[in-house]
Amino acid sequence: MASRLQISKTTAQRRIIESGYKIHPKMARRLPLSKLHISKRLQWARNHISYGDKWNLDGPDGNIKYWLYLRKESRSFFSRQSSGGSVMVWTAFGFKGEVGFAFLDGRQNSSKYIETLVNHLMPFSENKGGRNWEYQHDNAPIHTSNSKKNYVNLKNVTVLEWPPMNPDLNPIKNVWGITSRNLYENGEQFYSVNALKRAIERAWYNLELEILQTLIMSMEKRVYYVILKNGKTLNY
Repeated sequence: MASRLQISKTTAQRRIIESGYKIHPKMARRLPLSKLHISKRLQWARNHISYGDKWNLDGPDGNIKYWLYLRKESRSFFSRQSSGGSVMVWTAFGFKGEVGFAFLDGRQNSSKYIETLVNHLMPFSENKGGRNWEYQHDNAPIHTSNSKKNYVNLKNVTVLEWPPMNPDLNPIKNVWGITSRNLYENGEQFYSVNALKRAIERAWYNLELEILQTLIMSMEKRVYYVILKNGKTLNY
């Protein structure tokens, strides 16, 4: 039986969210940058404007490499029978493709972060050999702790300088957005954590290499636009 009750689109979306069946979070369109953030972003861009095509050089000839790191991104599944759940993922990639992938359990701290590096980053590093690459991650406390710094120094891992409040400069954010859209296309829903994990891993490893390379090659343009916009937010 059809109902003639008329409700607005906003009301319908609110009722769906209140039901607990599906969540559609609203993403912030602008970073809440302070004057200090803007100043540090601008200085970082000026320090790296001369990098040019070094951002995407990736070969056995001693050129600089950049591996981009995703600290934690939750993706939830929803069902009528339960309130849902989420998983936490660590991933890294470079110009030649995906480097590392791992599901993380529990609250993350410096010790667990180092454990992730030991199990998922260092095997790659040791297989590649040499010091012709740099590792990038943000300024989360577990990344800036003394224990983490001591570990990467011990392993001769070079960490790329990175200013605070810089997700719009990090291609891994774009990668995860693409992965998420692929994961939930056609209104896909997951009714168990294991099903969600399998789908995330499949979507990650099915990313086209060209996408990763294009995003890394965009770094030169991103740095340029940070300077052009005096340190303010970019539309990436």
